[in-house]
Formats: sequence, structure tokens, C-alpha cells
Amino acid sequence: MDNIRATFTNISDWHKNIHYNTGGTRSKYIALHPETNEEYFFKGSKETPTGEIRYPTEFWSEIVSSKIGQFLGFPMLDYNIAYDSKHKQKLGCISKSMINNSINQLIEGKSYLTSFDENYNSEIDKKKYTFQLINNSLIKVHFENYINNIIEIIVFDSIIGNSDRHQENWGVILDYSYIKKLLNTENKIDKGIFRYFKKLKRLFIAKIIRRVIEEKETDILVKMINSSFAPIYDSGCCLGREHTDEKVLKMLTDTQMIEAYIRKGESEIHWEGNLKKRKHFELIELLLDNYPTETKKYIERVKENYNSESIKEIIENIDINVPTDLINFKLSETRKQLMFKLVTLRIEKLIQYL
Repeated sequence: MDNIRATFTNISDWHKNIHYNTGGTRSKYIALHPETNEEYFFKGSKETPTGEIRYPTEFWSEIVSSKIGQFLGFPMLDYNIAYDSKHKQKLGCISKSMINNSINQLIEGKSYLTSFDENYNSEIDKKKYTFQLINNSLIKVHFENYINNIIEIIVFDSIIGNSDRHQENWGVILDYSYIKKLLNTENKIDKGIFRYFKKLKRLFIAKIIRRVIEEKETDILVKMINSSFAPIYDSGCCLGREHTDEKVLKMLTDTQMIEAYIRKGESEIHWEGNLKKRKHFELIELLLDNYPTETKKYIERVKENYNSESIKEIIENIDINVPTDLINFKLSETRKQLMFKLVTLRIEKLIQYL
């Protein structure tokens, strides 16, 4: 279990770059490792427009979800604990960048959706954000093999109760190192493809990839760009992080309240034919009806790896490496108990579908 225990890093003296280009409302920035110069993302919890910290324990939900996901066999982005004495939110979660800007780029789901349907507006067309739209968008760019990854994410979200798997919380990593070579040679290169890239030569590489998607040059995308589905990231909207300490205490003494909370949990991903959001386990049932082999595969893996005592150990020790002088930032025992109950009850419910 030590291999998935959350580490603690003091990044107070790391060089920081405020990250303006990421969506969402959580306090975040890029920090550069002082020895390797590698990029790490520091994230606190949600802040309101007035600067109020809305859900103070949200970053803990991110870390706990990451560690539980790893234990159950999901491909997770690894989140750990970071401390910055100079930041408003002194404690938060940190993750190493999943990309190297010189050779690849994360293209979030939103780009594929708008490429498939140019009239789709993620800000106002929330009810159109369906599994079918995601499916069709991936097929359009010949990424149909990644539909299984979407199913896997939905199974994971049903375990933690994630309510915010929006269009920017999943994506595909595209490798453009080969494109860089294309821009500097005409030897043995298809002339049509070369002319297309030469036309875009003055753009930054990342913008070239987006242009390929926007112009629906899907054959070029497949031929010239290697890809991989991104690890599961940004999963902090879960595990009761929105509840006050008083509500957490009340839930721990009321089994019916916990069961109702689990039953009513909704996924951000809709299902075609219904304008309302689907409950997490409704979505699982629909996937079992339409993609039984793929969905059962991920549930079977959860069943094989599941051990309630190990889950308990992960949660109880999630903050064990936080120094004693920062004890006030640790998770309360009652929140840990609630997290444990929510996760184990959800896993047990999920396994019942087999």
C-alpha cells in the first residue's frame, strides 16, 4: 500500500506560472520542479467570484479519488499533497503534467465535440452532452477505440460519485513530434499532406493539431499523429466534498440519508433521448444494455481488486505525511468515515450488476 500513499511536497520556493488557459473555478497554477524543470499543476479548492473558498476539502477528494482509482486498477493521473506558504490556499493537490509541450498536447473532449457538431456550445447545450455525442465525435476522428475509455471513466465516476465529468475533464494526448519533422522536409512525404501542413507552418504546433480537428481533416489526423487516451484526471467533485462538517456528522448517523445521497448522485454525461441528467447507476445500467462486454470487463476488474480494509487504509492514511505543524489542514476523522462509507457502498452496489 505504500506505493500509493500520498506524498507531501513543499513547493513554496518553486517557480510559479499562473495558468490562465485552464477552465474551471479551482485555484490553480503551474509550478516548475527546481531540479528537473518539469511542470506540475497545483490545485486548491473551488473559489467563488468573490474569493471565498467554497469547498475547502475538495482537493482532498481529488487525492483520495486518485489513490482509490489506482488501487482498483484504473489509469489515474497521480495526485499528491503540496504546500505553498505564499499561496492563499496553502495546502492543495499536485500532479505532474501528463504532457511534454515539445512533443505532445492534450486535446480535451470539447474540441472533438465541436468538430463533430459545429453548432454545439458546451456552455448552453449541456443537455446535448450525451454519451452518444461523445461516441459519434470520437468515431468521426477515427478514435472509436477510445469509446472503451469513456465507459471506463463512467464506471470509475460511479464509484466516487463524480458529478462533474464535463467536456474538459477527459481528452486524448496527441503526439506531434512527427509533424515537426514534416514541416522541415518534403522527402518521401505525400505532397497533398505536406502542402496542408506547410500552409499551417506559421502556427504553433498545438494550434496545428486543433486546426486539423476543426477542418475535419481526420485522415491526416490518423496518418500523421500518434495518440493515447489521457489518464483519468480532475475528479474532485465527489465523496461529499460539498457538505459542511455538520452535514457529514448527520449523514454518519443516518443510513437512509447516505443511501439516498448515493441513489440520487448524477453524472454530468447525459444519455440520448432524455433531457435530464442520468443517475450514476442508471448510466451503468444503460451501458450494460448497450455495451455489456466492455462494461462488465471494468466492473469485473473492480470486483477482483476490491478489498474494503485496503480502501479504509488508503483513506485513513491519506494525510499521514502532512507535518504536525499543518495538522489543521488534515482531513477530519468524520470525513474519512463518510468517504469510506460512500466508496464501499458504491462499489458493492456496482458489483451487484455482475
